[in-house]
Amino acid sequence: MIMSKYFFFLIHMLFFSVCFSQIGINTQTPQKTLHVNGTLQVTNEINLGGSSGTSGQILRSNGPGQPATWENMAGGLNSTGTVMVVGGKYVVAQEITVNMASDFAGPAVPGATIATNIGSLTDEVIDNENRYSGNGSSNTFQVSADGVYKVIMNMQLSTTNNTYPVVGIWDNTTNLWVARVNDVFAAPTNGFQTYTLMTSLFLAAGKDYSFRAANTVAYTIKALSSGATGSGPVSEVSVKRLK
Repeated sequence: MIMSKYFFFLIHMLFFSVCFSQIGINTQTPQKTLHVNGTLQVTNEINLGGSSGTSGQILRSNGPGQPATWENMAGGLNSTGTVMVVGGKYVVAQEITVNMASDFAGPAVPGATIATNIGSLTDEVIDNENRYSGNGSSNTFQVSADGVYKVIMNMQLSTTNNTYPVVGIWDNTTNLWVARVNDVFAAPTNGFQTYTLMTSLFLAAGKDYSFRAANTVAYTIKALSSGATGSGPVSEVSVKRLK
């Protein structure tokens, strides 16, 4: 009896699909081959064009008249970071954050025309695309895609009063600053003063960049703050893609 009802249902659906070419559920005026006016519950796979995709993929609309497709999230679902949308696709934003592991002593440069690559930026907090490299004497990084990136450098310096230290991002190919900040060192000689660069700018894929500093006299970039209230990381750099 159950089989006969099931068979009748199939014949009924086939008849309507042949005669009307469109089937409506909860509607007498279907707009598509199958038009459901109500909720839809799926308890197993969703198969599109013979494919149910692979674990972790997302379903992407390709616009009117075009079949939807299963796609991977660029940047990898296992990446740590912020999910953003670029060109209509989900990506995990590239992000680099590094703390200074120990104090770095920078040399005096007459005229401060040549920037010194900052070393000891080795305490990586995040580098979700493995494009940063640092050691005791230098650092370098790349971005994986052309785009606008948020750049933050917070450096605590100790140097000579009334000099003008500079910190910023350097283009290793052109040997020019990409962005920088400088100001008079108003603290007493060998005292402490914080220099902060915070900007959003275009960075190009495939180029080598680095975090650098310069001054006409010797200086020290401090890794840790100090004082009666305690100490902690104080010099940090970060790059994060915005779009």
